[in-house]
Amino acid sequence: MDISKFLLCFTDYLIDLPAAFLCILPVLEHSRICKKRLFIIVPAVMILTAIPMALIVSFTGIDPNIPLGCLLIPLFVVYMILFDVKRSKLLYLFITAIAVFSFGGLAMHFVNAMTDQQSDNVISVTVKWLISLLFLTAEIVFLKKLRWLFDNENIDSIWRFVWIVPLIITAANFMMIPADYSNVHVKNIGISLRSTPATYLDVADDIRKLFARTNKTKAEQELQILGFQAAQYENLKKYMDSTSKLRHDFVYMAKTAQKLAAEGKIKELQKLLNDYGADIDSNTAPSHYCDHPALNAITAYYAAEAKSAGIRFTAKLNVSQNVVISDYELCSVVGNILDNALSAAKEVDDEAARILFAADTKANGDLYIVISNPYSGAIKKKNNRFASTKKGGHGIGLESVKAIVSKNNGYCNFRFDSKSFYSEIMLRQG
Repeated sequence: MDISKFLLCFTDYLIDLPAAFLCILPVLEHSRICKKRLFIIVPAVMILTAIPMALIVSFTGIDPNIPLGCLLIPLFVVYMILFDVKRSKLLYLFITAIAVFSFGGLAMHFVNAMTDQQSDNVISVTVKWLISLLFLTAEIVFLKKLRWLFDNENIDSIWRFVWIVPLIITAANFMMIPADYSNVHVKNIGISLRSTPATYLDVADDIRKLFARTNKTKAEQELQILGFQAAQYENLKKYMDSTSKLRHDFVYMAKTAQKLAAEGKIKELQKLLNDYGADIDSNTAPSHYCDHPALNAITAYYAAEAKSAGIRFTAKLNVSQNVVISDYELCSVVGNILDNALSAAKEVDDEAARILFAADTKANGDLYIVISNPYSGAIKKKNNRFASTKKGGHGIGLESVKAIVSKNNGYCNFRFDSKSFYSEIMLRQG
């Protein structure tokens, strides 16, 4: 066995080590094992796998990509076991790492061709390492933003497909490996090789814009919540103005009633009292369900919607202003469920149909939410997911709820019997 060839191949395979850290760092806080142990285990595994792969290549002379390709699936399985993060996010990170480090491999072939070398050498492997470390350094610089992205962007419809982009980049880089190094000296080929990283950066920018549009939608939803609160404020202001007028008019009403009673005009007195009572009824106070402004506003909104649809709505909320979840996320959770509940209740041909909404904050800060509603027809469920029964619905409401609850270390359960659908949510403090 050629020792120098083995060491060169071994050094080449150790590129997997910075690639592994590129996968790990954005989701490090979600590791299922101690971080110190993780930083010992990962390098050990990379070294132990690099040795046999280098031996195989040294003895057989096969393409180094073949043993590495056979190892990718087992490595991804271990990756999923080690980190408590959605598989779609881990898949994107894993394939992105492969795509990023494929640039180093492509550069290595480019250097071999330019130096008229037919196989890997110290210079080409060094260039591959420098490029790989450059990408890792760039990730460390932007690590805070990357962690925010993976912790806060929970749109399944994006994560389920975005991994295709780095996969295409990887395939393109692999296809650009020249079968004959002499082709690299052709002007257009050289330009194409040098422009590939720029192309990937353009694609990455497109992904950033995609998430930016998602964040715009999130901002619009936050404005909707503020709209609920503004409507509640206006209702309260109107109530205060109307009650002030009623208090002012009461003096004159009392004097008129006293005079009618003294004159024995009973019918006129009854009419006066009835009219005044109707005026009071038309100026009832806006409902106060809890001390949490945003939750109170969205509850009042759906209570009014239910009332206008002839649906009984009962809410018993014991929720303070300070809870374990942000206003936006809490209202997204409650709003999605109440919207589904209202839509389902409208389809029920039963005058006694009603929506029950209860929420309670425990002494330890945990927040419990329970919502029940009637439904008609059949509950649609596919691949362990509830599908929307609403006309034109997207079926993503409950999945959005699950994503938010999971992000906040909570628990949710959706179940149903022959008449009612139940949504049960628990959000832990800390």
